[in-house]
Amino acid sequence: MPSQHAADRARRTSLRRPNGRPQACEPCRKRKVACDNGQPICHRCRKASRSNQCQYIVDPRMSILSPSTPGRSLSSPASSHSPPQPRTGSTRTPSTEDIGPFADPLPCNPSNSLGYLGPTSFCNIYEEAEKNLSIARRNDCGCNPQQAKPVPAIELPELSPQMLETCLVVLRKVPRREEGQRLCSVNANPNELWLHLVGHRTLNSFYDTFGHHLGDDRTGAGLGEISKRMCYNTSQPLSEDEEEPERWWQQFSGLNFRWEALGIIFTYWAFGMNVPTPLRPELLRDPRYKSHMTDYLEAIDVCIEICRSLTNGNSFLLFVLLRRAIIESMRSGDASPLVWRFHGDTVSLLTFLGLHAQADGPNYRPTICSEWKRRLVANIFSIDKALASFTGRPPALGRRYMLTAMPLDLADHELLGNKDSLTRAMKQLDAGGWNTSGVVFPSTICRARSMIAFFRDELFEIALGHGLETTVDTLLDILRRENMFDSRLLVHLEHLQNHFFIYRLLIQRGHDSQVDLVAVSFEMVSLALLFWTHLDRLPRIVTDLKWLVMAYAAPSGGILSQELLKQSAAPYMVPAGGKQGPSRFAIIEKLFLLVSFLDWVSPNAPNGDLCRSCKRIIRHVLEKVTQDATPASGFPQAAPTLEPWNWDLGDTSIDFEFDLLDTFEWLRP
Repeated sequence: MPSQHAADRARRTSLRRPNGRPQACEPCRKRKVACDNGQPICHRCRKASRSNQCQYIVDPRMSILSPSTPGRSLSSPASSHSPPQPRTGSTRTPSTEDIGPFADPLPCNPSNSLGYLGPTSFCNIYEEAEKNLSIARRNDCGCNPQQAKPVPAIELPELSPQMLETCLVVLRKVPRREEGQRLCSVNANPNELWLHLVGHRTLNSFYDTFGHHLGDDRTGAGLGEISKRMCYNTSQPLSEDEEEPERWWQQFSGLNFRWEALGIIFTYWAFGMNVPTPLRPELLRDPRYKSHMTDYLEAIDVCIEICRSLTNGNSFLLFVLLRRAIIESMRSGDASPLVWRFHGDTVSLLTFLGLHAQADGPNYRPTICSEWKRRLVANIFSIDKALASFTGRPPALGRRYMLTAMPLDLADHELLGNKDSLTRAMKQLDAGGWNTSGVVFPSTICRARSMIAFFRDELFEIALGHGLETTVDTLLDILRRENMFDSRLLVHLEHLQNHFFIYRLLIQRGHDSQVDLVAVSFEMVSLALLFWTHLDRLPRIVTDLKWLVMAYAAPSGGILSQELLKQSAAPYMVPAGGKQGPSRFAIIEKLFLLVSFLDWVSPNAPNGDLCRSCKRIIRHVLEKVTQDATPASGFPQAAPTLEPWNWDLGDTSIDFEFDLLDTFEWLRP
């Protein structure tokens, strides 16, 4: 006789496979025979006396099953849907081989949304027709549907054993409150995108709400309650158009805490574990350090997978992917395939959500949501160009597809204030969106980097593209337009790097820009070395030094090394800017410092092999120009004077591996 659970299941609609066909029970599926899909027991199993074996396997990818009967309740509303309860004796955990449909999904079903569909998409034509007929937009097309609102109920959804264990794996890796706050405080970057905006407050909210379950004595029951709560919250739509900052924050804090928010916090914990390693490379060999770092990275990856199984994505999941790519670059090097894969996932989700096409009208009024999305998009666009600069690979997101405007130059506290204070702050911006107070906000740096990235994307079209006729005048026009914004570009190294690219492209096309290229290269090396020589005053910059030396100092150091061997460096070179260029003595001095900088990078560090190769070649160049400097005839050889600009180097066609120095191989003149 069927159990009560089976009787409950009999009242449910039949299960469906992803292709829409009814789901067969397991005995019929394995025997490859027709199944009438009867519930609780199909006719074939009942006729063959296999009632105890008849079971339906749900899809583990959508494994939230809502209860149908009252039980233990929590203090907040939850879904009222009912799960399929397994019959007595049918308790086998679904495996990856048993891929079937899910039953009674929550209102937000990831498989139903098509994401952003642009003006060339199939449904755009129907949307235009609906507007002409004054029909409500998107009602029948299924494009960009209205977000479902959570249904109040007494019970939270139950989780399948597989989903529950996956969630517990993450929650067991959460550090105690003191350690979690310490790791987050390691990040001292004043231009950070999320932590100073709402991150610290969200972290405290997480521990205030669930901290009693996250002590030293963690139980499966307590962590299970957190898992159910967070899974339900994540399955609900996140409003991306909220105007009130407090309501926006409440969507992912307290009892509404989501897996995306925990994934973001884990990225800061992983970053906090990574900070000491440049100064203490022995930590890389410490098994305890390796264990903690690996645990946090695994937790981030699991959070991403949980979110993907519960939602189609949102700006918070996008930020998790962005942070994961950055941490991986610090761990395995900027040219590694893992970094490129994570970055590709980031750009893919960005375009799926349509955040690149957030075109606002002339009467745009900023909100916390709109500015958060603008900052996020600008940050991803800038990082995309930085990775393309380092690797020479085509960028993943071109400026011609970027319709989203740059974020306004507003302070974080202004975005988090009320409408009146935000309106007053808006009136203080100039016509270009910059603040007129002279204060540098995180949004100021974000805007400057975004502007540089747009210019750099033009250069990539020329350097990496095909079939585009580019003249010297085109490059000089880009140089002129970027110099118009020089007073606004507060990230000077990135600005100089654009000049570096432009002068190399000009030399490719026969323009005499060698003196300007040497001057820009010398300034880039000098600025990059400044951070290393003043490390005692800037200890928090230590995590960025490996990027600085490889992205800016090493390529420009290669130009200076070649200049020494060409004998064209003179003590009074005057570039187009009118300033006196570097002397040979100054170039040699900077290259000696650069060798020390490269030697400082640990061999175990990401890009360590590249640093060693560059160091070896620069040392060969320095040995060549110093050892070949013989005193003139008739002069004593004791106490030689150091006048490198008068050296006669003779034949400099020595076989050095300058390709290793030429990081930007696609721009070799």
